[in-house]
Amino acid sequence: ALKQTQKPSEQVSTLSNIAENYGYAGQQDSNRIICQQMLKIATDSHVDSLLALAYLEIGSCFGLTSDFKQALEFGFKSLDLAEKSKNIRSIWLANKQTGVYFKQLKNYPEALKYLVKSTAFISQAAKEGGNDSYNRTYTHMAEVYLGLGQKDSALRYIQLTNELTPKEDGYGYARMLYIFAKVYQAKGDADLAKNYYKKCIDFSDSENIALPYVNAATDYAQYLLNTNQNNLCKQYALAGFNRATQSKNKLGVIDASALLRKAYYAIGQKDSSYYYADIKDAYRDSVFNEQQVNQIQNISFAQQIKEKEDEARLADEAQQRNQNIQFALIAFGIIIFVMLFLLLSRRHITNTKVIQFLGVVALLVVFEFLNLLLHPFLERVTHHSPVLMLLALVCIAALLVPLHHKLEKWATHKLVEKNKAVRLAAAKKTIEQLEK
Repeated sequence: ALKQTQKPSEQVSTLSNIAENYGYAGQQDSNRIICQQMLKIATDSHVDSLLALAYLEIGSCFGLTSDFKQALEFGFKSLDLAEKSKNIRSIWLANKQTGVYFKQLKNYPEALKYLVKSTAFISQAAKEGGNDSYNRTYTHMAEVYLGLGQKDSALRYIQLTNELTPKEDGYGYARMLYIFAKVYQAKGDADLAKNYYKKCIDFSDSENIALPYVNAATDYAQYLLNTNQNNLCKQYALAGFNRATQSKNKLGVIDASALLRKAYYAIGQKDSSYYYADIKDAYRDSVFNEQQVNQIQNISFAQQIKEKEDEARLADEAQQRNQNIQFALIAFGIIIFVMLFLLLSRRHITNTKVIQFLGVVALLVVFEFLNLLLHPFLERVTHHSPVLMLLALVCIAALLVPLHHKLEKWATHKLVEKNKAVRLAAAKKTIEQLEK
């Protein structure tokens, strides 16, 4: 699909889908490469909504490795650009993703603020078309309200998710069933919670969707352990452990191993309990080492993004400076033309103050022109020191001002002589007419 795209909007959208799939597959190196490609295309296009999407995907890349500081930084950048572009879909998506980061940090009040903003744009974004999963916003809202202990609000939003989520959206439907179970468990309705846990497990198994299966099996096993149903807990914890192992979900393996350790210990099988305790510790060490590696890679990735941003900014500044130089040259040319016209014209009588005024304007234009032309060189020489930059500009002005005074004096003298000649010619003509 990417090879067939030509427009920057299509390329960025396709790359976004590729990055998302790399992220869910755990291929973070590939994800970072795709994000850099998105940023380059979006930057070259100078379209704020595309740049907003690129920053959003970069933030997601950091979020998948739990670097939420960097994720939020790029999330806020995306939100600013989305609001600047007034693109409804971009505003919805940026608010939603920022809310998700705060939810993952368990900062539920802040998460709710951004998710509520996001829901305000859903109906309008849906009218504009696209196959976006707007129902996921309500799923996150339900989880946030659950985290805040507002169970009725959580139930309301998961019911709203149910109205919008077809079974064809396998992952979204499985997550909805899982959250239904969590909400009913929080409300103390054990029968409905059990029913939805089993529904989620069965549906996820039939559709081969790993994450909701692992979460539902593990959480249901925890519920069974809390109610002293140890053998049944062992059954569901083993199911979650096996699926987590198959899908390389290390956090899922850790949670399931911890449950299996407790379940086997409760039923008197201590060797198995120790076995799963060792597995939990081994995976925990592995996850810790991965986090250390990810932190180093994230620092390098953030620096690469910064360098690309700096390159784009410098290119824009150079282009703007070239335009300003051209404008300054045009203005200077016009002023010189007017001054020469006034000086060389043999018919117009001009006030010397006009020449003085035009001379001052010309001096300012020349100074601005030299400033624009020499600014990059002065920055390199002075190493961006404001004091040294000021001194350099003062030196330029010190050279220009005396030269300006000499030119102004010459122009004024010429103008006075011209005016005398014009007046004398006019007087002679009048005398001749009177004599006739």
